[in-house]
Amino acid sequence: MYNRASRRFASKQISPQVPAGNFEVGQNKAPRWHEQLQCWCLNFHGRVTVASVKNFQLVATTDPTQPGGKGDEDTVLLQFGKVGDDLFTMDYRQPLSAFLAFAVCLTSFGMKIE
Repeated sequence: MYNRASRRFASKQISPQVPAGNFEVGQNKAPRWHEQLQCWCLNFHGRVTVASVKNFQLVATTDPTQPGGKGDEDTVLLQFGKVGDDLFTMDYRQPLSAFLAFAVCLTSFGMKIE
C-alpha cells in the first residue's frame, strides 16, 4: 500500500548566493534535447538520480520593467528531484528560505485532477 508518510527528503543550500535584487520565482527551467539519449533532460549535476515527473528546477527571472530586467536561465534557485524509492532531494539558494523552498516542493505531490 502507498504510504505518503514514508517519504524522506534531503536538502542543502546551494552556493554561491544570488545578489539581492528584483528576483521573482516562477519559471521552470526548460529541458534540452539530448541527442544520444533521445529525450528531454535537465542537468541536476548528480544531485537527482531517478527520472520522475516530479523533478524540476526553478530559475531566477527578473522584473522586466526594471533596467536590464531579463531572465537568467542559468541561475537555478530551487531544484527538486527523486533519488530513490520515496526519497527526494531539495537544493535551494537565496532569496528563497528553507520554508518557502520546501513549500514549493510539496506542491509537486498534489493530487492529480482528472
